[in-house]
Amino acid sequence: MRRIMTVLALSLAVWGWPVTGGHADTLAPKQPATANGSLRADFNNDGIADLAVGVPFEDTDSGVVDAGAVNVQYGSATGLTTSPGQIFTQAAGLAEAGDLFGFALTTGDFNNDGIPDLAAGAPGEDVGSVPDAGAFSVLYGSPSGLTTSNAHLFTQVGSAAEPNDLFGFSLAAGDFNNDGADDVAVGAPLESKFSTLFVGAVSVLYGSGSGGLSTVGGQLFTQVAGAVEPDDSFGYALAAGDFNSDGVDDLAAGAPFEDVGSVFDAGAFSVLYGSPGGLSTVGGQLFTQVGDEPEPGDSFGSSLAAGDFDNDTFDDLAAGAPFESVGSAFAAGAVSILYGMGGGLSTAGGQFFTQVAGLAEPADIFGFSLANGDFNNDNFDDLAAGAPLEDVGSVFDAGAFSVLNGSASGAGGGPTPGHLFTQLGSAPENNDLFGYALTTGNFNNDGFDDVAAGAPNEGVFSIPGAGAVSVLNGPLSSPVRGQIITQDSPGVGSSVETDDAFGYALAAAIPAPASATPSSVTRVLTPFKAMKLGHARG
Repeated sequence: MRRIMTVLALSLAVWGWPVTGGHADTLAPKQPATANGSLRADFNNDGIADLAVGVPFEDTDSGVVDAGAVNVQYGSATGLTTSPGQIFTQAAGLAEAGDLFGFALTTGDFNNDGIPDLAAGAPGEDVGSVPDAGAFSVLYGSPSGLTTSNAHLFTQVGSAAEPNDLFGFSLAAGDFNNDGADDVAVGAPLESKFSTLFVGAVSVLYGSGSGGLSTVGGQLFTQVAGAVEPDDSFGYALAAGDFNSDGVDDLAAGAPFEDVGSVFDAGAFSVLYGSPGGLSTVGGQLFTQVGDEPEPGDSFGSSLAAGDFDNDTFDDLAAGAPFESVGSAFAAGAVSILYGMGGGLSTAGGQFFTQVAGLAEPADIFGFSLANGDFNNDNFDDLAAGAPLEDVGSVFDAGAFSVLNGSASGAGGGPTPGHLFTQLGSAPENNDLFGYALTTGNFNNDGFDDVAAGAPNEGVFSIPGAGAVSVLNGPLSSPVRGQIITQDSPGVGSSVETDDAFGYALAAAIPAPASATPSSVTRVLTPFKAMKLGHARG
């Protein structure tokens, strides 16, 4: 089994199941239900969305193994251009073995200059002699695109760097204090609190017009509205949105290995509300699965995405439970949606979805990645949900994603509630893991949001695990239009190599799920988690 499959298995078996990875796309800043929302990742300020692609297992030209990289492709009237593209290795710090730079991505205007910037996690970064403490870097946008000028590297805020914290594992951007500059939330899901191991934590760094992100006024949060318990992994996934429509972004933070009563690893997420003073635990909420009973190993909250699916001005939240069993189909996966209102998120009217436009099958892990966008340009946000272990015909673990269309009655309403899509630009192959990471943006400026979907285990010619990204253009009607990009595409800025995992994380309008690192996670796997690895073939 190639390394990326091992990482996925951990990523799908992480701490209470298997490990998870990138999208991420992960993990979502607030997006209005208009094409303007897609400009959040317009790094060169030309009015067309751009795409950042995480390649966390990229080796540097000098041979530094798994240092990681980020490729950037710019949008145009004809879609993403591969030339000229950019490639960045770690900003404002030395690229070191196992840093995994590009493992998680998010975008926001951190210096309030009107041009979006990029934050990239490196959860395997050593801080001094502290292994895998983690870090993230910021590259600022400019009229000529992203630049390393004034780039900055940050380590954990509000707590000392400790071994295996994995700070930078997840990221989300939003304006949590309503000052006009975006801020960033950073997950450290293996943070321990005193003698309680792996409770997880989230740090928040605030942006400003006087230089961008800063540690000044930074905050650290552990689980909200619930007891801090071992192995909760709070901060594993993050998403920002204005759930109470007060003009200030709020933050949702997943704890997918939260025990619900005696049900272990059922999962939960917490919400912290924004205010002129920043995020606060006042009024904080904790939610468990909506629409179904918590069950062992569901891992609810391991992926999150915010969007206004019913177009009522209140952002809503989709939360994945990729190891939910559907009938006898183990780990088929599910997604719950909670709707926003004046008092914030609520379970009232909440929805529960299993795979759309296809049978729920064992180990599909539907809901492993989530992203929102307006794919049919009707002013309702739609939801894309990845199932990277979906079999396509007889091709196992090729991967797919489903789309739930928004409507006045919420996600999945209207005359065409959902569709399922497989890889574009390449035939489905065993273990491609298409849909492992998702993000959305209007890359061709036609008014319809497009979906970028990573297939990080795609083989490129004879190079296994090199990875690819397919872009499916809105309105996602048949036949689907779009393109496929690899590191061998002209002008991308690198070449394909074994196990680079190009497409492991994505960021444009919305960030990708992120995944755990094998070095720090294997030690906390249980026999139950190991049992779940049986579906990973390769």
